[in-house]
Amino acid sequence: MRTLLLVEDHAESRASLAYVLQRNGYKVFEAPNGRTAIAIARREKLHGLILDLKLPDMEGLAVLDVVLEQTPGLPAIVVTGFGTVDGAVEAMKRGACDFLNKPIQVEDLLTLLARSIALAGERGAVTTPRSEAVAQMESLGIIGHSRPMLDLFDSMKRVAPHQTTVLILGESGTGKELVARAFHALGPRAAGPFVPINCATLSEQILESELFGHERGAFTSADRAKEGVMESANHGTLFLDEVNEIGLACQAKLLRALERREFRRVGGTKKIKVDVNVVAASNADLEEWVEKSRFRADLYYRLKVVTIMVPALRDRADAIPILAGRFLDDAAKHAGMVPKRLSPEVQLQLARYSWPGNVRELRNCMESLTLMVPKPVVEIGDLPPNVRQASSSEIRLHVGMRLEDVEREVIRRNLESYPTIKDTARALGMGLRTLHEKLRKHGLRRKRSPS
Repeated sequence: MRTLLLVEDHAESRASLAYVLQRNGYKVFEAPNGRTAIAIARREKLHGLILDLKLPDMEGLAVLDVVLEQTPGLPAIVVTGFGTVDGAVEAMKRGACDFLNKPIQVEDLLTLLARSIALAGERGAVTTPRSEAVAQMESLGIIGHSRPMLDLFDSMKRVAPHQTTVLILGESGTGKELVARAFHALGPRAAGPFVPINCATLSEQILESELFGHERGAFTSADRAKEGVMESANHGTLFLDEVNEIGLACQAKLLRALERREFRRVGGTKKIKVDVNVVAASNADLEEWVEKSRFRADLYYRLKVVTIMVPALRDRADAIPILAGRFLDDAAKHAGMVPKRLSPEVQLQLARYSWPGNVRELRNCMESLTLMVPKPVVEIGDLPPNVRQASSSEIRLHVGMRLEDVEREVIRRNLESYPTIKDTARALGMGLRTLHEKLRKHGLRRKRSPS
């Protein structure tokens, strides 16, 4: 676990910021003054420093000098709240890696920490130990060391060895198939096949044939027998993506196959036995679909033996600059181009944007920048307008502000930023019905949209 020293004399601000950092996977030592900070720095192995330049007992720059003398190259982010960057500039001359103005925007801080600690580790200036969980996650392509991601991976490691049916829920584009592949790789069937099928891309008749296979002559175009994915995945894992899109008739056949571990091909009479583990995924609220009789309750409960929630990209902002860099490299390699770099300002802006399309939207954005930006470094002006203007929707909180007022402002800003009600609801992480109720509650006018 990465260890931080947080130096801030304001007790409430310090406690609040420490809580957020701990929730994002950091171990935090708190210091209310310079002398305490220096004492902690001398006895603890640190991977980062967050330092308020105005302290009650000594200058923050003096604390910076002592800490960096003891741990050269330690990523240090200084904080200033007095309307001037002079002190921050001097701190950077003395070895600080960056600075932030008060009030601190948490997304900015998390992004700076992730980037500066990673760079320090690459330079060898600071040894940045990664936990076994983070190392395993990255080996499987899952990026992020925030608390939601570590909790997700902890659940995966507990469940994977037991070959039980798993239902993965999350917004579109969050990487549910990647999580399913990780389940397969962590389990006892890793040597067997992993067979994915997207249930939303096929009509019900074709989907049934793809799932169970068909015999020759089963329908007009069936000029030969064909094996289905249930057979292909034997002794391995079958991944049913967007399982909510399966028709009711096909749902009944799938349930029977899962319970009996056998089925018949379309047009066939022979029972085919299989030993397959099923992982399903959905971006829909399946409980609501069950209530509306759009999804069978018995199949729902058969699939949700274990339920895993994949957090949206906006809830794991620490991963955004890392993923963006990887996507830039991948896009450049695919196009035969030299990889581009993101300026520090762009990295911060990417973390401010809510990414309603999640990882998929980020990947597409990086591919577009690779192809469209002629310079080696991507600057703020190169970003798409919706990403570039995300900072205009920042909401400043103040002591005494009512939760009701905060909610109303958050909804209002998102209504202004997204083209449709569906996009707004997705960005806010709530259902359409809930959003409509809140619009009425707060007296906000609904956008005109095709939704």
